[in-house]
Amino acid sequence: MRKYIGYIITIAIPLIVGFIYYRYYGTTGDIWSKQCSFHELTGLQCPGCGGQRAFYFLLHGDILQALRYNLLLIIILPFLLYIYFLLAQVYILKNKNYLKYFNFSGKIGYIFIAVLIVFFILRNIPASPFSYLSPP
Repeated sequence: MRKYIGYIITIAIPLIVGFIYYRYYGTTGDIWSKQCSFHELTGLQCPGCGGQRAFYFLLHGDILQALRYNLLLIIILPFLLYIYFLLAQVYILKNKNYLKYFNFSGKIGYIFIAVLIVFFILRNIPASPFSYLSPP
């Protein structure tokens, strides 16, 4: 039973707190919505631009609008949740059996960086099909 309480604490509580904050207190235009410093300095959209608003719309159930703000974030969100689960198991619950699942090959890192670079380049092309990758 103690093992399940640890699961609830490390997985459910942060998700519930984040959901409540973004669902009821976070808005798309309030003072907590920090603008991207990279975009302010260069005028280019980084791979993370629009991520906060995409997460906000995702929590409000507007999946299409979330995809419109940051397609890449929504696509890799299941992978990020999986990494969070592994980190919680190993470092918070001290369950060392999950250490073997951290063995990602170096190719995965290179693929991830390549996807970020390609997404960065494509979302900054001002042509018609690529302009849908940048936030409105």
